[in-house]
Amino acid sequence: MRPALELPRFPAVLVASLAFCLPSTLMAQEPPGLSSGTGQGTGTGRSAGVQRNPSGSVSGVGPQRMGPGREFEGEVPPRQIPGGRSIPLGPGVNVRFPDDPTLGPLLSGEDRLGPVSSNAAAQVGRDLIDNVRMITDTYDRSRALQELAREAILSNQLLLAHRTLEEASMAALSEQNSLRHDQLIIEIITTTGLLSETLIREGKTQLTMLESQEGRAEPLPTRLNPKLSIRLARLEWQRARVLARAIINPTYRSEYLARVAEGLGRDSSRVMLEYVRRSDLDNSPQAEKLTEAEIKEVEKSADDYLVEAEQVCQEIERPIWKNTALERTAINAGESQQYPRAFSIARSIQNAEARSQALILVAESQCRHRQAAEATATYAEVAEAVARVDQDGLRGVLTGYLVDSLISTGRFEDARACLVLYPTASERFVAMGAVAESEARRGSAERARQWIARDAPPSYRPVLYRRVNSGVLAKIGNSRQSLFSGREAQPPAPPQ
Repeated sequence: MRPALELPRFPAVLVASLAFCLPSTLMAQEPPGLSSGTGQGTGTGRSAGVQRNPSGSVSGVGPQRMGPGREFEGEVPPRQIPGGRSIPLGPGVNVRFPDDPTLGPLLSGEDRLGPVSSNAAAQVGRDLIDNVRMITDTYDRSRALQELAREAILSNQLLLAHRTLEEASMAALSEQNSLRHDQLIIEIITTTGLLSETLIREGKTQLTMLESQEGRAEPLPTRLNPKLSIRLARLEWQRARVLARAIINPTYRSEYLARVAEGLGRDSSRVMLEYVRRSDLDNSPQAEKLTEAEIKEVEKSADDYLVEAEQVCQEIERPIWKNTALERTAINAGESQQYPRAFSIARSIQNAEARSQALILVAESQCRHRQAAEATATYAEVAEAVARVDQDGLRGVLTGYLVDSLISTGRFEDARACLVLYPTASERFVAMGAVAESEARRGSAERARQWIARDAPPSYRPVLYRRVNSGVLAKIGNSRQSLFSGREAQPPAPPQ
């Protein structure tokens, strides 16, 4: 049992604690006038961090703490930058994207954001765009605008996608983080390819399979004619070109400048195939044909795409991306039968390997479209480019590409003439066998035997004759298979 004398200690401890805390509580609740030196106090002559001088004024001896509602008596002047310099506003502030004056009325219309449909929920609304513009962070705002642009493309709101993608580009250029900056630009260039492809496709007048219901008034959708769609698609790539230049990483900058050039060449091919070649093949009476003047204008626009693509290629710093971009641009021009421009672009490649590969593909396209004379000149340029290669191994590989291309197009005389480009006799011997067998497969076995007897070394002739016989047997087997499968209807042989 505890002693009874210890019980009175608890009230004593409580009273002592209150007495100890009372002065500090009174000082915290001191009115504002007491700390300014008015002569009123609690008898202590001090407040928090304030000491009274003999003259009656107050001077601070510690950090001055300000309670709620208190403010500095004077204004704090702004910090001045020495030397009259100013803080830079950051990348992308003064950037102005290329513009086309002929598209001004089209792009400035507020009510021409795309086709208007009764199903408004399936389209991007203006309120959604206004909400995205309220995002303060440049990275998040650019990403959100890019998503809206992609949805606008899927909803066929192409003019809205154009303006939204431009706002996303401005936000991307204002991003200070270099990694995020480059990432946003790369995504915008990828989206630009989708938008330009859709613009070219939608610019061509298409027939509607469903008739409009009677009594249902709907506004007519805004459609682009071929001229406006081609100009707007080119404007998209011009903006992508400016964005690609702004990429900070030099490797990515070269890569995506090459992709911009490739996109221009690919869209040039699309323009020719969609508006010129396909218009010639469409014999439907309801199809709208382009006039001769319009076809000339479309061809000129497609050639302008290729010219700009070549200019973009010249801006690429890395040689490997520069050669690849020029090669793909020339190939796209050849696929759309723009052979003079394709030949000019392929011939301008400085690297002999890339130049020969591009010229080979252009020549094969010329052979497919029955332009023998032009293909001969192109193959001559290929042979000259291969002959300029100093490395024996690389020259042997490129000569193999050239000989295979000549064999596939049926130019056996030219293939035999190119055998001297092989650096070793073994490679030349293998190529001679391939030429002899392929010529026999094409039904010219006798000509192949004459060439072997005239030009082949005696030690090569037995093997080359055997390759000719293999080609003849392969031709017989292919003919029999075609006959039995019904792909070749031949009349029965007359009785002997």
